[in-house]
Amino acid sequence: MAIDTYPVGLLLFPGCIAAALGGLALARRSLHRHELEKIQDVASYLYAVVGTLYAVILGLIVVDSMTKFSEARLTAEAEANALADIALFASRLPGDGPHRVRELAEAYIRSVTDVEWPLMQQGRGSDETRRLAMSLSRTLLAFEPANEREAAIFGAQVEAATQFWNSRRTRMVIASQRGLPLLEWVVLIAGGVITVVFTYLFKLDDFRLQLAITALLAVVIALNLYLILMFASPFSGDVKINPDGFALTRITLQEMLED
Repeated sequence: MAIDTYPVGLLLFPGCIAAALGGLALARRSLHRHELEKIQDVASYLYAVVGTLYAVILGLIVVDSMTKFSEARLTAEAEANALADIALFASRLPGDGPHRVRELAEAYIRSVTDVEWPLMQQGRGSDETRRLAMSLSRTLLAFEPANEREAAIFGAQVEAATQFWNSRRTRMVIASQRGLPLLEWVVLIAGGVITVVFTYLFKLDDFRLQLAITALLAVVIALNLYLILMFASPFSGDVKINPDGFALTRITLQEMLED
């Protein structure tokens, strides 16, 4: 079962709150007030340092995950747009090549959306889709322009094909890098635990107020972990990139094939 889904992700909140409050209750029974008063000044300075360092690490990883998600979406859209440009430029060329290019482009989109996109949730690509992309490129490069007009169109086609391949390559690299490395998760979880544990070194007279403060800190940490969990894998989970750009390009290609 995938962990980047809403039900699993939402378990973070009660889990983090329960762990934080359970630890606080245990610390209250284990640590006496006079012991805490002796270290409270030192603990305050150390807590400021630990909290700041953890906030920096947490913020950087959150930003990195959301940036990766945004780049993956833009890359998929760029690939679909480049494919549409290839078909459009091909329609300006003579012979039956344009029809063949549009057919291959439509077959490629169908294979991407129906075959390869589900496989990307597992970090894999489709050999069939890759072969269609290669057939499309070979068909494009086989054309030999006969005049300056055709040479200009062919040049634009080659540029679009280059953008198409670069975008596809980047999309597959991002898809293969599923989630965060284990080391980053270890740092995030350990840092969160240490940050919460430091709050146990302060003892308020009103225990309910300290419970509320500790719970709020746990929720803030859980919110950031939740964002990382949902955005770290752009092509899987409940928050993922869909092949909407390819669907729009497919409609355009079908209209071209009908002409």
